[in-house]
Amino acid sequence: MVAGQVPPPYGGQNVMIRQILGQFPRSGSISVEHLDFHFTEDFQEARRAGVAKVWELARVLGRLAVLRWRGPIDLLLYPAGGPQTVPMIRDLLLLPFALLAARRVVLHFHAAGIADRCAHDRSALCGLLGRLYRQCRAAVVMTAFNRRDPDFFGVRRIDVVPHRLPDEFDASLVHRSPGKIRLLYVGHLCPDKGTPDLLRAFATLAARQSDVVLELVGEPLPPFSSEALREIIRELGLRERVEVTGVLTGRAKLEAFGRADLFVFPTVAPYESFGLVMVEAMMWGLPIVATDWRGNREVLGSDFEGICHPVGDLVAGLETALAQTRAGAWNGRNRQLFLDRYRLDESSNVYPQLAAEWLALD
Repeated sequence: MVAGQVPPPYGGQNVMIRQILGQFPRSGSISVEHLDFHFTEDFQEARRAGVAKVWELARVLGRLAVLRWRGPIDLLLYPAGGPQTVPMIRDLLLLPFALLAARRVVLHFHAAGIADRCAHDRSALCGLLGRLYRQCRAAVVMTAFNRRDPDFFGVRRIDVVPHRLPDEFDASLVHRSPGKIRLLYVGHLCPDKGTPDLLRAFATLAARQSDVVLELVGEPLPPFSSEALREIIRELGLRERVEVTGVLTGRAKLEAFGRADLFVFPTVAPYESFGLVMVEAMMWGLPIVATDWRGNREVLGSDFEGICHPVGDLVAGLETALAQTRAGAWNGRNRQLFLDRYRLDESSNVYPQLAAEWLALD
């Protein structure tokens, strides 16, 4: 059984849960069920408690009971909620029943940072959740850096499985504007993801360089709001230089990558685990400017095209990257890195094999 929410809304965790489900065969000796979550209808509700989420908790528990009544559950892959209070409470209420219903529970740490929180938070919430995590047989993380989360709770087996994506590159969608250098950001818009810092750094660059524009793809993550975003753009005088295009999916999202010259990922999120959008940028051969934060450098590798700069040095990182862009220094090597490391094909469907190993654990 694979638990969790698939799109909509669109976010890295939801996309990857859908992908994991697709890796398992739908016939033969393995029977796969999806224990679907709908706690977040849109990201304006993310990490917020509410009556609708209480009802959804009851629905999920009822669905779990029905599935258990139909037969034994040998393995449950469960998405750990992350370091925010509401997701932690969700785990505290769901995991005891998951552990009772399934012979083996494996945690999937899509979001990171819970070890950092619980190392400094001696509350009953962290203590009880830690006891539940320790009862799980194994855990999956996306980078070696993020082993620290299951390590902290004493999970016995930890598998590092980087995310992979199907190759959606389409050369016919590459249309870059002559005389302009377009910076692209894709993801949630909020201080944790570096949005205000990016806008301030871009304002510094825009005052010196007339040929740069910035496109922001995504939606604000509360408590950050569209109004706060517009106010920052207005105060910095960037209304003519910044395009806010909202959430894009399908062809529209691919076109955004196709018209970009440089990808920017200024995250400082304590829950950052694996910047899936950096892999998407690699798919399109874009040079990347990213903070040297948590697992970012591990995802990018030592031979990528771009700048991995210390937190606080975004202006310098962007200036260096823009200078190299103008000089034609980039040759699209990130595209090959994507093909070598992150392209999803039949050979990279690792979860069925991992499931067999987890089932064999004592």
